[in-house]
Order: sequence, then C-alpha cells, then structure tokens
Amino acid sequence: MNGIPLFEQGDARNALKQHCRRARISIQILDELVQAELEQVGKRRRSGLFEKFDELLGPTPQPDSGEEED
Repeated sequence: MNGIPLFEQGDARNALKQHCRRARISIQILDELVQAELEQVGKRRRSGLFEKFDELLGPTPQPDSGEEED
C-alpha cells in the first residue's frame, strides 16, 4: 500500500488484514480504495471518487422500499 506507511508495517498490516477478513473485503480492494482517496488529496473537488469506489466495490444495493410488487 503506498502513501500510508503505518499500513505497511507488520503488526498494523496484520491487524488490517484481520479486519478485512471480518468485513469480507479483500486487502487488495482496501489498498485500491485508499489509493483512490490519496489521489484526491489536495484537490478542491473530489470528482470521480464515488464512481471509483463503485467500480472497485460494485454498485450499492438499493434499500427495499417495503412495498410488495404485484
């Protein structure tokens, strides 16, 4: 992971991997999400950030409205 040295250190990296396993997110996806965020640092607008997240994670499921379809 580039940009966050703490995440690259042994104990911290292992803890991060454990949390990723519990959350069912691959460490590679987390690395890419962090990289996408780091690319936005210093920008006034974060254009495209949420689209990049959707690309990496897949679209967010829409909540069920609670209404039954006929």
